[in-house]
Amino acid sequence: MLAPQGLLSGDGQLRELIQEQRERKGAQASIWYLPPALVRHLGLGPANEEAVATADAATLTWLQLRFGGAVRPCDLRPETLAQQATALPPAAPLAAVGLRESGRN
Repeated sequence: MLAPQGLLSGDGQLRELIQEQRERKGAQASIWYLPPALVRHLGLGPANEEAVATADAATLTWLQLRFGGAVRPCDLRPETLAQQATALPPAAPLAAVGLRESGRN
């Protein structure tokens, strides 16, 4: 599934999902994040798009409903993805939270 950069990885939820899958299924987890440079390198799209690849149709459907993006079938070998797409999506940016001092009476 392809999407504009940041649509899949911008809020950290895809990162959490992939981490959970890998913790639960180990080497059997068949979900990979492809950053824009890898998307372009593999000839899947332009450099301003990121992707997620999975062999599981139900997971792909859920991901598309959750994040948006375009599902596009492609012929990628799991071995290739296991070698080139092991990195997790970026972590969510920290929220700008601060405390204000209240005025003294």
